[in-house]
Amino acid sequence: MSADTGLVAGSRAVLVGVSAYEYAEFPPIRAARNSLEAMSALLSDPALCAWPPEWITVIANPISAAGLATQIADLAESTTGVLLLYYAGHGVLSASGELCLTVTSTRPDRPKISGLPWETMGEVLRGCPASVRVAILDCCFAGQATEALASESEPGLADIAHVEGVYTLAATTRNRTAHVLPPGQQDTACTSFTGELRDLIHAGIPGKAPRLTFTDIYPVLRERLRGKGLPVPSQRGTGAIGQFYFSANGAVAAEPAQIIPAEPRDAPPAPRQEDAGPVQPGSSRHTGLVADALRAVNSITGEGAKAEVLVMVADAVAGTDPARAARLTDDAERLAQLIPDPAEKEAALPAVVQGLAVADPGRAERLARTITDPSCRAPALAAVAAAVASTDPDRATRLSAAAERLTQAMPDTAEKAAALAAVAQRLAAADPGRAERLAQAVPSPSLRAVALADIADAVAAADPDRNARLSADAERLAQAIPGASLRAPALAAVARAMAATNRRRADRLIGDAEHLAQAIPDPVRKAAALAAVVQGLAAIDPDHAERLGQVIVNPRFRAPALAAAAKALSHTGSGPAQ
Repeated sequence: MSADTGLVAGSRAVLVGVSAYEYAEFPPIRAARNSLEAMSALLSDPALCAWPPEWITVIANPISAAGLATQIADLAESTTGVLLLYYAGHGVLSASGELCLTVTSTRPDRPKISGLPWETMGEVLRGCPASVRVAILDCCFAGQATEALASESEPGLADIAHVEGVYTLAATTRNRTAHVLPPGQQDTACTSFTGELRDLIHAGIPGKAPRLTFTDIYPVLRERLRGKGLPVPSQRGTGAIGQFYFSANGAVAAEPAQIIPAEPRDAPPAPRQEDAGPVQPGSSRHTGLVADALRAVNSITGEGAKAEVLVMVADAVAGTDPARAARLTDDAERLAQLIPDPAEKEAALPAVVQGLAVADPGRAERLARTITDPSCRAPALAAVAAAVASTDPDRATRLSAAAERLTQAMPDTAEKAAALAAVAQRLAAADPGRAERLAQAVPSPSLRAVALADIADAVAAADPDRNARLSADAERLAQAIPGASLRAPALAAVARAMAATNRRRADRLIGDAEHLAQAIPDPVRKAAALAAVVQGLAAIDPDHAERLGQVIVNPRFRAPALAAAAKALSHTGSGPAQ
């Protein structure tokens, strides 16, 4: 069965889920993460809601309320069809009774300042040019309501969140808490509201038309929740919602899917040539790339991946705005510390340590020593060693030796190979001799090639002969790698290493790497390879790096690519650091 939801071109769904929190007063809601994934899958299901995936923006565990509001506003501003906003997480009331959506850093005693007031979102929704605007709120006032739990006759959460011209569907009534299973049962479960909505859409509604509106869905959803003894939802909205088909009816055969072209709109007048002026490279480009990178970071699902990429963005702004870099690194550490799985948490911490090491090596070393897994502890200690090499060489030598001992004592596994490569890369500038020795011991050709290239890059200015030798070794290894998804990143790393000493060869290698990456059929591997190519290009052609980074869709790889392009701009004549 195919869906025929009659979606209008120019539509956008923005899905926000917050499952991890910095403050203990907000317990983690793993079910919110699952609900975010479930809603994304439901909307993109071609047999049901049939939203094209590129129309869906998923924002998992946003850190900054202001950043989240800006990202939603930017997306809403360009939405002319249907705007659908979904939020799953803790909802709280301000002292004046205003609904505030939480983010990972929201303070329970300052929800209006550190959270996202619904009044702010109301302004965004009212100003959006979309023809249909829908808000689905799967949240509650847990721990905030001062009144007794309201009866079903009390005003609903949808009344509090009401925005003129917007249909609002909420998980609960005014002061009722939304329902989730106990923490130990949330690993695969959704919140009760989103899970029931999902199941209802999958089952369909017998006797209804082939396409379902919220007018059809709401009464059935309410009765299903009431029948299970769960909080009943609430709704408020305009008559226009009766013409918006949310989903195909799973209980009825449907017509083939179609997307309705948007109504033509008058184009804004083009700027006069004499007013436009040339686009000047510089700080505005750097700032724009950083903003784009941070928007992509907010869309990454998984605290570990998000923390690692935040450190990369912090590195991109460290030379121009060290205070902001410090804040981003602090955010990364908070995210990593919130990860409930110990192994996943330790895997994220080395990147955080590397981000902290230059500005606060003492704090970085203390964090590194909390890591118990040697494959993660060794790169963390090496990062601190590299940071203190010029100011405290004895300490650097001690930490480098400790990192090497940890890797050498590991059994011969893929984890050891990755740890050796990571330690070598971190020591490349501070201790190139030790770094080279470790890199040459890496059994994986792809990891060894990248590690050798990184060392070559680090010594290019001080030791061009060593750069040439290591670059040649790395290229020989890279050219022999059979798979394009591994060969492209290796060739890009070699090109970066050669950029200062053999530009012609670097140009050829980066061209080969991009060609290989573009031909990779798997979209995730392609995105990963393109991100590696962008990092190589950044040292050779920052403009091309920026353009290539902007075409990467997957936020996990788009964010580091844009960060690399931004960092390159800050170190060239076209960047802000001139």
